Amino acid sequence: MRKILLTCMMALAAMSSAQISYSYGWEPAGDGSWTSSGGSGWYSRSETAPCTGIGSMRANNYYNSSSYLISPALTGTNGGILNVSFAYKVTEYADITTGASLADFGVIKLDWATSENGPWTTAYTIDNTSHVVSASCATKSATISGVPSSGNLFIRFEAKSALDTSDNYVYFDDINITQGAVPSCLEPSSVTSSNITSATADISWTAPASAPANGYELYYNANGIPPTATTTPVYTNIVGTSKALSGLSPGLQHYVWVRSSCTTTSKSAWSAVNTFDTLCGVITPNFTFDFMNGINDCWEEADTGTPATTPSGTSSNWYDTGFLNNGSDGALGVNIYTSSWFPETFNSWAITPVFNLSAGGYRVKFDYGLTEYGDTTSGSLGSDDVVQFVISQDGGTTWTVLQTWNSSSTISNTSTTYSLDLTAYNSANTKFGFYATNGTVEDSEDVEFFIDNLVVEQISLSTNESNVVKDRIKSYPNPFADVLNISDVSNVKSISVMDVAGRVVKIFDKPESTLHLGGLNSGMYLVVLNMKDGSKQTIKAIKK
Repeated sequence: MRKILLTCMMALAAMSSAQISYSYGWEPAGDGSWTSSGGSGWYSRSETAPCTGIGSMRANNYYNSSSYLISPALTGTNGGILNVSFAYKVTEYADITTGASLADFGVIKLDWATSENGPWTTAYTIDNTSHVVSASCATKSATISGVPSSGNLFIRFEAKSALDTSDNYVYFDDINITQGAVPSCLEPSSVTSSNITSATADISWTAPASAPANGYELYYNANGIPPTATTTPVYTNIVGTSKALSGLSPGLQHYVWVRSSCTTTSKSAWSAVNTFDTLCGVITPNFTFDFMNGINDCWEEADTGTPATTPSGTSSNWYDTGFLNNGSDGALGVNIYTSSWFPETFNSWAITPVFNLSAGGYRVKFDYGLTEYGDTTSGSLGSDDVVQFVISQDGGTTWTVLQTWNSSSTISNTSTTYSLDLTAYNSANTKFGFYATNGTVEDSEDVEFFIDNLVVEQISLSTNESNVVKDRIKSYPNPFADVLNISDVSNVKSISVMDVAGRVVKIFDKPESTLHLGGLNSGMYLVVLNMKDGSKQTIKAIKK
């Protein structure tokens, strides 16, 4: 049956609102202004075994990499729910009459954004539990909510094969998108930030055409995880179109969303995100740094000096990497080795911002581990290799060694937590440092030392905080293969699983203690536990 090609349509000017209506099937020729990108094969129109008609978009997706297919601008959004349907199939590259196996398939995601360059929000995922293994096309349907009430929208398909040996063809065809009615409560737009300091920022926005009767609600965080309709706002009942934020952490990127509160039960979608970086400054704990984008400008690096002397320089051998070589981001690592072709001795430093510990009663903790270089297997430090965790009470002039790892240390290739009571350290000019040296001996060892999740916090917590710490939820095993267990979900409302790029890859609206995640690719993920009291707990989990 001949497919009908429609362009993206807007309602007539005489109508009260626009509405997206789009259909495309790559008939009879051309790519329809769809674009492609990715680290794997790119999409192009193909007349070889299309889903229907004579053409589909097809990419050779291979080697655990992603191929992206991005729509043209979908104009005329009214804020209503998008209903999206599409046909797809994944076949073996060597034999297109055979559907790719679940082991090779990987994952397909449907994302949306207000710009062709993102940021992208994942609305729908096909994984091993929902993929149809077949050389014939299957049709999938999804809904996208929380879209803005004006401007353009874009959708994107991401296909990522599962294994380093995977070699597939991925097809997409028969795209149909319709939009529901205009929501009764419209979101604000043009969220901006200004007057940013180390601890404060002013947020402003533009009201919708009909101002909400109950004002606005605002949510912000420093991890970039988008709020959902059930997320508890940080501020409610905001009168006017601005809000001054205070008590922010210095030197971190912050993410802000605003929504309208039309009645006590009617809320708009959250606005597009606004991001800003607070300035560097003295940090009064509690403080958490997860190294998701490496270290920032508030940290220092040095390549000269030892803890017995004063470090100097502006660079080091520490780098942003995946924790224990799982993934490529989210931890700090250093490669420690000495050889005839690299005989130079290095003294590498990563130094934190200044902390004010004058109130006393703090502790510091972080995760660490050691692997063979570029691998996840266990290793050991060479004869004169040293890694040390150090502290300075005078802003970095003199240093005290808190912990040393050397050739006599047994360091696991799984995550180990270091924790130290800082009762003896109460300077208002405190810095912490991670120091590493490869020594001068040409040992055979070639290893990587990793740190992650640096926390400086109060030991004496309130009753509620003590209960949270006492009952802190754990995940196991970690790393996991296909199933991740959560120790206690009795107070968990929902669970979101995100990749290291911040994309939601799995949502459990009715969480169970056993999460089936076999469809995810290997790497690091953030498991976000949305608690019934409105708080969140984020667990880093590694998929083998």
